[in-house]
Amino acid sequence: MTVKNYIALFLLVLISIKTLLVPVVYLDFELRRDFIIQNLCENRFKPQLKCNGQCYLAKKLHKIAEDNATKQTEKQGQSIKKILEEVFETTTFSAYHLDVKQIFPKSNFTYQLSIYTVFTTSFFHPPCLA
Repeated sequence: MTVKNYIALFLLVLISIKTLLVPVVYLDFELRRDFIIQNLCENRFKPQLKCNGQCYLAKKLHKIAEDNATKQTEKQGQSIKKILEEVFETTTFSAYHLDVKQIFPKSNFTYQLSIYTVFTTSFFHPPCLA
């Protein structure tokens, strides 16, 4: 196999781990069901509830869901922060040099038109609370 194939296989494994996280938790629960019922179940001393380790499984799945939600929220917050930083930089200076001969090739104009525009964040600020 070539290096490209190894890289593709590695990336496929990384994506699969993220995608198959919940099924792996179910598989782990099924393989270790007896151990979980005897040692890790919260209701092991109350056999009349017939929990059979479902509380442990529910906790694990809830933890995975919370972790995913937290990561998604952080990722969205970072992307919004990045967008806002790009839009509202302290000073943005733009210069446009327009050559009239490029716009109107058949004209007799020989000068160059320059337009300079300055935008600052002083226009965009929260209201003063003083």
